[in-house]
Amino acid sequence: MKKSLVFMIVCGFLSGLSAETIQRSNVSLREGAGAFFPVVKILNKGDDVSVQQSGELWIQVSTSDQKSGWVSAMAFESGAASIDYGVMADDWTDRKASKTMVNAAVKGFFENQFEREGILNKSVMDQPVRRTFNPQDYLIFRENTYHTRWSPKRFRRKYRLKQNKGFVIDETLFAVSAYTAGRLTAPGLIRDTRLTAYVNQIAQLIVENTEFYDLPVTVHIADTDEIYANALPIGVIVISKGMLKQIDSEHELACLIGHEIAHVTLGHGETEMGKRKVKFRAEDAFGELDEAFGTDTKEMDALADEMYERAIKGRKEEYEAEADVQGAIYAYRAGYEPDGMLSLMRKLETKIPRNPDPDDIRHWFPYSFRNRLKHLSGFIAKELKTNEHYVKNENRYRMITAGL
Repeated sequence: MKKSLVFMIVCGFLSGLSAETIQRSNVSLREGAGAFFPVVKILNKGDDVSVQQSGELWIQVSTSDQKSGWVSAMAFESGAASIDYGVMADDWTDRKASKTMVNAAVKGFFENQFEREGILNKSVMDQPVRRTFNPQDYLIFRENTYHTRWSPKRFRRKYRLKQNKGFVIDETLFAVSAYTAGRLTAPGLIRDTRLTAYVNQIAQLIVENTEFYDLPVTVHIADTDEIYANALPIGVIVISKGMLKQIDSEHELACLIGHEIAHVTLGHGETEMGKRKVKFRAEDAFGELDEAFGTDTKEMDALADEMYERAIKGRKEEYEAEADVQGAIYAYRAGYEPDGMLSLMRKLETKIPRNPDPDDIRHWFPYSFRNRLKHLSGFIAKELKTNEHYVKNENRYRMITAGL
């Protein structure tokens, strides 16, 4: 009788499991349901797994070699736009970037912008993706943020978004991002680990409400009073201490981070990299001419640079306007008042100097600043209806940033 009962229970349990096939490449099998958990194994298209527990965003599975963990629900969707995490699918938080990879990728890319500075934060360049908080601490932070005000699932359904573009994070994209992060953090990083964890937890809360909720995100806080914020295609964001000093509440920071994450999810950085590959090829061709004919093509090289930069200036204004709207949506879906971006932009408009060089990598706001404010204000008033459940969290922000 006992054996029969055990057999029935085991059979019933096994029948509840379903066999599924991974539909995407470079899928991270993680220890827990979140991009902030360590990677157990990399899965690829065609791998079979057994589903142990289903969820809206994350699904617990086991592999044929007895590895167990969680994968994004998007791993089972074919044909939809997504980020192929490529070299980032593995756990880069404890690995240093290849010097050869970085040197090869950035050849000719940043010399003109940074030759006069000659400063690089090598630590950040070597290790741009970092784990800045304990997963359990984040789960507590998320619970405290939402508390009893709402179900995150309910608000995530608000203004459901459809991603129409994906891209691959290859070694070149990773290397250029790592190099850029090293340049932006040249002044060093702040040493306040509590503040660093707090900002990164807000970023994690925001990214969970995007189309690419399985994107590992890292925020570095540069120890400088200059005012800037930049996002890199691999999900690394650099925010200056000076920028944080302009912010008065958590919802302003959430909207800022939403704006930067939107640059990633909209593929702005990846698009520019694709455009610049034409420049790379041109530089290589000029080099070959030098070798073949003994000529000096520096003037041609400079002309190519000028023509290229003129071509991309118009796209940058469009990128910022797109990120304004998408970032407000992300903050809104995460439960924050979306007008935080408006209040922050109004303050920054009076404090950030009008940089005459719109190609400066730290130049966050182009000349169409007032047009962006008008456009975003109209969009929020029309589309993002708020209520008492949406928060600003002024007190928590001021308490944690008191030492700035």
